[in-house]
Amino acid sequence: MSVENVYNNRIVQDYFTDLTSRNTDGLGKDDFLNLLVTQLKYQDPLKPMEDKEFIAQMAQFSALEQMQNMNQTFNDVKAFSMIGKAVAALIQDEKEELKEVVGVVESVRIANGRTYAQVDGRDIAISDITDVFEIPPKRETQNITEYTGMVGKNVTAIFLDGENGHKVDINGDVKEISLIEDTVYTKMDNVEAWLHDVKIEADEVFTDMETYLSDNMDKEVTLVIREKALAEDETIPNVTVKGILRNVEMDETSQLMKVSLDGVQVPANNILSIR
Repeated sequence: MSVENVYNNRIVQDYFTDLTSRNTDGLGKDDFLNLLVTQLKYQDPLKPMEDKEFIAQMAQFSALEQMQNMNQTFNDVKAFSMIGKAVAALIQDEKEELKEVVGVVESVRIANGRTYAQVDGRDIAISDITDVFEIPPKRETQNITEYTGMVGKNVTAIFLDGENGHKVDINGDVKEISLIEDTVYTKMDNVEAWLHDVKIEADEVFTDMETYLSDNMDKEVTLVIREKALAEDETIPNVTVKGILRNVEMDETSQLMKVSLDGVQVPANNILSIR
């Protein structure tokens, strides 16, 4: 074996022995610097490294250092942008088994050249994060005192059907107001509407419209109502509303049944006018 091969083997052996002892998972700028120092230490005295070769290796080392610094800066920026967001990460537990952790990033810290996101009091390496989720902003709670003046007043409101997006205008008297899931609702009595159909539960019995309405007087019912129009006009939007059935009468002109309901719940923001 030539002298040059002996020196090269010693360089590689010394370097990888050091790399294994540090249990690192990749090559960094310190690794390449150590390799260069080891190469100079064991260079062949009969064939020393030329100046041009040394300068070229130093230039490569400098470029590597700049790239790693840019990568570290990018990781830091990415990490700080995660604060307040929900993340999912794969980490090793005490048994060295992979498990998923999901939580909100509370803070970010940098230690020993690595960037960590703190999730539920636990440091998680940025490289272990697999998904980032936006957390919807919490809806601001409405101030119920702003609507207390509506109680006892006759109002016109928009009733919106959440299932089909249709809406109709209804009139009624505001009996009470309440706060439900950060939204103020009014409960309206004496709401007059034009009946289009009824919706029954699985345990209810339906024979004909008049019998059903008669049997459910003063009970909570679910009706499909519409704004006043000719009975055969199917272009008029229908909405489904729930309330206590108080009265039913036939309108001879339109051939529609006119119903009166109590306890119809409508968001306070849907009130159009107050009388």
